[in-house]
Amino acid sequence: MSTEINNKNQSSRQIKYGALMSYTAVFVNIIAGMLFTPWMIRQIGQADYGLYALALSVIMFFTIDFGLGESVSRFLSKYNAENQVEKKRDFLGVTFKLYIVIDMIIFIALLTVFLLADTIYSELTPEELEKFKIVFIIAAFYALGSFPFQPLNGILISHERFVFLKAMDLFHRLLTVITMIVVLLLGFRLYGLVIVNALTGFIAIILKIHYIFRKNKMLEINFSAWDKRLLKELFSFSIWIAIIVFSQRFIFTITPSVLGAFSGTAEIAVFSIASTMEGYVWMIASALNGLFLPKVTSLLLNKNAYEEVEALMIKVGRIQLIIVGLLYAGFLTLGKDFVELWLGNNFSSAYIITLLLITPSLVVLTQQIANTALVAKNLVKYHCFGVVIMSMTSIVLSIVLSPKLGATGAGIGIFIGTILGGVVVMNLVYSRVLRINLAVFFRECHLKLFMPIVLTILIGFLVQLYFPLGGWVGFLIKVTIVSISYSILIWKLGLNNFEKGLFLGMANNIANSIYKNR
Repeated sequence: MSTEINNKNQSSRQIKYGALMSYTAVFVNIIAGMLFTPWMIRQIGQADYGLYALALSVIMFFTIDFGLGESVSRFLSKYNAENQVEKKRDFLGVTFKLYIVIDMIIFIALLTVFLLADTIYSELTPEELEKFKIVFIIAAFYALGSFPFQPLNGILISHERFVFLKAMDLFHRLLTVITMIVVLLLGFRLYGLVIVNALTGFIAIILKIHYIFRKNKMLEINFSAWDKRLLKELFSFSIWIAIIVFSQRFIFTITPSVLGAFSGTAEIAVFSIASTMEGYVWMIASALNGLFLPKVTSLLLNKNAYEEVEALMIKVGRIQLIIVGLLYAGFLTLGKDFVELWLGNNFSSAYIITLLLITPSLVVLTQQIANTALVAKNLVKYHCFGVVIMSMTSIVLSIVLSPKLGATGAGIGIFIGTILGGVVVMNLVYSRVLRINLAVFFRECHLKLFMPIVLTILIGFLVQLYFPLGGWVGFLIKVTIVSISYSILIWKLGLNNFEKGLFLGMANNIANSIYKNR
């Protein structure tokens, strides 16, 4: 009994401090991106930034791990809960060998893209094509070298080493940005950026390997294992995850190529900025995702406790909506000013595109616990249906709309696709497959937080109307007014006692840390 209590306490601590580290990493990511990205664009130019984004998007598209990364987390969490040591060793042996085989297939795919680049990217000038090919070679080298090590994150998650994993994410980001700044100051420009991305990525992999081997119980692998039954079980789960990951990446990694074929590098750069800002919203709201897979797996494995999963979904969903609500209200009312101050008038259309990309997140990002439950119960094929519909709709509409509307047309296509597949279809899945009471979920989560979010949006527009302050100082004053208004409204009209205690506890911990360090 005492061991079980200690394990639960350790798990809670890992989730708590892992969440804190996640939000720290997200904050650093956003601040670094906001300050670094416009400076980087000025250093290398909008066209080269478009090439940089295009090359990385192609590489990311082909280096999906076919669901094996999610499989590592899910199966190891299951084997840890059941204390099946031998199965864990065999599973890791099979998994690592599969990654090496897939790596060889990716090499062939990347080589094909490289050889056909002149045909695929017909809107690029000869000079841009030459630069693209060099960047592509460097990025492909890193992708192929790092791909076999993707199971490392799954190993760390399954053993609930959230603090180390999130600390590594933070370290990797800081190291990358600092090194990029040095490289750009030395005059290496576009090629230097890609080389830095590769080198810092390899350093992060080496540190993770060192940590896992130091905690050697985490990495006991039977490399001679080739269990056909285990392989079948792995593929039956992974094939659906692979389709999900492939479809999700398909949207944001193929869209730059669509724009490259129909619109040119300027539109690629604008879309890249919009997708970056959408990524910031996703990072902030989903910082808790992944931390709950072992917990949800344990709940469903031991008790099939769907009601407890629903309660957890409401609890986590409300916290995510509280965060997303502030970001959405702030960006809706002040986002145009921000984009123009940050990057200039050439990127002003990124405001509308970002709104199109983040609006569905008010629902999608609050329901991540339900997705985790689908993974834990090996029901991911149902998630697959929604994601495929979302992806296909988004890309087809992007191809239709982008020749005339450019990046804005792509944004409209992704918005419609996400609403159809990510909201409508997935909520049917949560209701019928997981037996989630959606009326209760939306009442407790969205309806009870609706008023403070809407009132904040109204205040934001009034601030814009009656306080037309210009420049960064004026913008920061307006941000402060909107943020304080939201904080008061959400505290008075939205938060329950648990959430108030949670935020007060965090504030007390921060205050105590500051006081002790004086």
